[in-house]
Amino acid sequence: MNKQKLRLFENIDFYRLLEESGTVEGATGWNKTDPFPGHDLDNLKDSWPVNYEKSHSYGEYIFDWSWAQAYHKYGLNYYPKLTSMVPFTPVTAPHFIMPEWSDQKAYKMLQEQDLYYQSGPFSSGHYLFLEQREIDLFKECEYQIRHSIQYHFKNEGYESFNHYLSKLKSRKAKAIRNERKHDGLTIKQYHGDQLTQKHAKQMHQFYLSTIRKKNAIPYLNLSFFEKAFNQLKENILYIEVEDEFNASIAGSFFLYDEQRLYGRYWGCLRDIPNLHYEVCYYQGIEFCIENNIEIFEAGAQGEHKIARGFLPQTIYSAHKIKNKSFSQAIKNFIQEEKAHMGHIQKELITYSPFKSL
Repeated sequence: MNKQKLRLFENIDFYRLLEESGTVEGATGWNKTDPFPGHDLDNLKDSWPVNYEKSHSYGEYIFDWSWAQAYHKYGLNYYPKLTSMVPFTPVTAPHFIMPEWSDQKAYKMLQEQDLYYQSGPFSSGHYLFLEQREIDLFKECEYQIRHSIQYHFKNEGYESFNHYLSKLKSRKAKAIRNERKHDGLTIKQYHGDQLTQKHAKQMHQFYLSTIRKKNAIPYLNLSFFEKAFNQLKENILYIEVEDEFNASIAGSFFLYDEQRLYGRYWGCLRDIPNLHYEVCYYQGIEFCIENNIEIFEAGAQGEHKIARGFLPQTIYSAHKIKNKSFSQAIKNFIQEEKAHMGHIQKELITYSPFKSL
């Protein structure tokens, strides 16, 4: 595996790809902002803020629909709002892109963005999926820190998938072995120069099959997959499933760097029991073990992931509301939610499949 100096979301390549493919900008409701208009900020010339003007709350995974509904109930506009995250991608990532991380520079960028937010038409500002090193910066700028839960697999130096299974309770390990039985199917992994435009087109069709089944919004278009499989080859893992007639019937799409694997999308043209677990979880775990990748973030939600080795982790986001009355109400909500999330996480960890933690 070709190692990257910067983590995937520490440079602007992925964000540019989203713009070039038309996945963001225009009618998508994700419009890149310039928070430094007319400012002479030479010390920030090599830096790039992740910030979008949003006209909706789709594709964020930290849900604020109830906040928007409350605004609407009282005849107020919740949109536009400012949102900072990797679009459509619920992963922990920096909100200030720079060649080398600097708390001082990040704080300066946040201050400038906050001035832009205060002077603009925005009801609120939202920085989702914060890194630990960012939390104190947002607290200093009087943002409310919200707690959520995701499920991550941690590679504890496993030598093989069987070594990993040996750390699980016997009945959990047995259940996983049974879930991995797929007679007549061939499962292949592709990454780097092994990826082709044929794979991109396949994955787009699999992605659309899942969208249709869930009656969801197709955020990503064919251009995105074609450009990604061409421009980000060293950061993509594609899993392909073939039937006994060598027909491609399912696939999954992952992003990765030297530290983390990010599970994103999958699709299947048939209803095959447990295949989702194989191509979305177990293949990813194997890839992490084989390539010494420490963390596997398998996407948003899903308590069923616990039984498969993904334990609950606290995810942080930062929020600021202009309206003083709503700001206080949301502050109270966030504090109550934090306590509730703490209780839930303690309960969830009791379902761990591991012999000991």
